[in-house]
Amino acid sequence: MTRNYLILAFAAVPAILQAQFTSGSTGADGALNITASGTVTLDPSTLPNKCANNVCNFTSITIGATTTVVLTSQLWRNASVVWLSQGAVSIAGILSLSGIDGSAMSTSNPGENRYPAAPGPGGFPGGVGGYLGQPAQPGTGYGGGAAGNTASVNGGYGTYSYFNSQLTPLVGGAGGGGGYQGTALAGGNGGGGGGAIRIVSSTSIAVNGQITTGGGNASPSVATGTGSGGYGGKGAGGAIHLIAPTVSGSGILASGTGGGGAPGVVEISATTNTFPILGVFGMYVSAGLYAPPLPSGLPAIQVTSVAGVAAPQYPQASQTVPDVTINSATPVTVAIAAQNIPTSTTISLYLTAENGPDSTIVCGALSGTIGSSTANCTSVNFPPGVTVTNIVAVW
Repeated sequence: MTRNYLILAFAAVPAILQAQFTSGSTGADGALNITASGTVTLDPSTLPNKCANNVCNFTSITIGATTTVVLTSQLWRNASVVWLSQGAVSIAGILSLSGIDGSAMSTSNPGENRYPAAPGPGGFPGGVGGYLGQPAQPGTGYGGGAAGNTASVNGGYGTYSYFNSQLTPLVGGAGGGGGYQGTALAGGNGGGGGGAIRIVSSTSIAVNGQITTGGGNASPSVATGTGSGGYGGKGAGGAIHLIAPTVSGSGILASGTGGGGAPGVVEISATTNTFPILGVFGMYVSAGLYAPPLPSGLPAIQVTSVAGVAAPQYPQASQTVPDVTINSATPVTVAIAAQNIPTSTTISLYLTAENGPDSTIVCGALSGTIGSSTANCTSVNFPPGVTVTNIVAVW
């Protein structure tokens, strides 16, 4: 009832709304102007105001026709992205927040590539496949794909389960599940969920290129045929939300391409919307002009040290260059720091080891303040080789 009333009230005064609408941008991050040919991985820490809380305050936004701009979850704090612009937004090239494909297993050493596929910013990682008696893992996020832990069952596809009429909170797609282990073979890894972005302009947004938040594809098992493992599941698409008095273009808004699983959502909130529906891939919503609240105090959690060795602020999860290297045959302590998560929340540390069994460590509860808290995971065993860690806080 309340929503219907508000829509009618807005419709009665569109000219006033258009004249008064503002993105809320302070302009502190200057003009984003990326036009060089090729692919650019944009790091928010290089921008003048560093996009605090993943909210960027631009004066204008331009992405050239031969340019691909990639936003990764590692650099964008594993959270959804909001771009505010005082002036016009023009995306003639590609802006990608897609989830990463599940890594292909190595025939000689399947465990080498058994790690969760990273999501786009604001999405959720994929699950890993079963291997050497270790069960497959489900994709993470609400609607994560089921693990294939029944003979010959593939990992389930991730789904997008966060929709509401104003996309608040703004959330990406869930990860795909890992596939079943076959006879002496590893199951495939699930794809990462697509990310989520909201772009708001005080004047106009034109997309003649492409914005994509597709889910990552899954990887197959090591081999096909008798005794092979199951495929991983595909990650779900994420969210694209454009808000401006005028939205136009002849490009593509894709929240479910790139081999991903279930589509995500695309919403255009404008007084004048001429973007073609044939250019939208995903659940589509066309709404009136409005400005949702800005995110503030985003929840965040990270490993700060392992056995006293400092961890980087933005881990890269590389199999060839580990974020932390230790030399210990005995259990060690993993230190955790969190922001904007209630104290007393219990932390779980998930370990996926190249040369050892999977394990889950229930760590101590967070202590401190909701703005800044810490916890320790004690007696953590790391076998030789590479181990991938995932941290989960549920409250």
